[in-house]
Amino acid sequence: MTPHSPSTQINKMKNVIVSGGTHGNEFTGAFLARHWLANASEICRPSFQTIPLFANPRAFEVCRRYVDRDLNRSFAPSGSLENPAAFELKLARQIEQDIFQKCDGKAPDVIFDLHTTTAEMGLSLVLTNRDPFNLLLYGYLRSRVANVRAYVWEEPSSRPGFLNSLARNGFAIEVGPIANGVLHAGRVLETSNLVGHCLDFIEMWNCSVLPSLPEKVPLYVFSRHIDYPRASDGLPSAMVHPEFQGRDFQELLPGQPIFLDFEGNAQCWNGEKTWPVFINEAAYYEKGIAFTATRREEVSLAELSALGSG
Repeated sequence: MTPHSPSTQINKMKNVIVSGGTHGNEFTGAFLARHWLANASEICRPSFQTIPLFANPRAFEVCRRYVDRDLNRSFAPSGSLENPAAFELKLARQIEQDIFQKCDGKAPDVIFDLHTTTAEMGLSLVLTNRDPFNLLLYGYLRSRVANVRAYVWEEPSSRPGFLNSLARNGFAIEVGPIANGVLHAGRVLETSNLVGHCLDFIEMWNCSVLPSLPEKVPLYVFSRHIDYPRASDGLPSAMVHPEFQGRDFQELLPGQPIFLDFEGNAQCWNGEKTWPVFINEAAYYEKGIAFTATRREEVSLAELSALGSG
């Protein structure tokens, strides 16, 4: 464990958004957001403003991921998106406007967006950059909560348009497995606890006092998405293999089974060694993703100055 001090190049965090219900059928974040809107003192800290956000109440009311399109893919530049009349595109613009108004006309410093997954992701962070603040926060969480892992979703050819991309710092928090449309006390408590640690870290960051952190942290970095084998009608012609199901963040080697067709034939992995994430995520069937292949890297927290604070 190595002590760290925040870089003087990174400003203190003044405005922090904690959002839930970005997907209407992910009840953990939705109910926590509703709770914190009525009990804001639970997420208050002395040195910064914490703003709870219930992102998509209309989708929540009908227990659907979204109404017209995925809200968490709708924060990219408007010129790059189709069908500008879609409900979630309008909602994204409204959310962005409301957030900036509450943050004195500026982008928020940090956004934590709360999600759940049907995959065996445990307690996971989904980062879209490697800003030193995010990595130090990840190290702090690993020192406080067992088995927290970070997936770095870096796709050079695209900008996913995540809600948390409105801020430089922060990430999505993914907790699972849990079925959609279900409230699970354990998942709610895990998520709430993780958010509390995140806010505690920001308070220490602002006071220029951080505890000892791990010397290194593992990252699982986006490599490529893998689709299901598909029939001529576009539907999957095979399922995730039983031996592969639930092995998120575990090493996958060439020759190991990944799919099983309906005649009982296995299809094996023929790519490079990888660490899969979001295996058989229910929401990704429509996106053509059976799982995402990643590469495992280790980052030294003691050498973050070399990464730049950006």
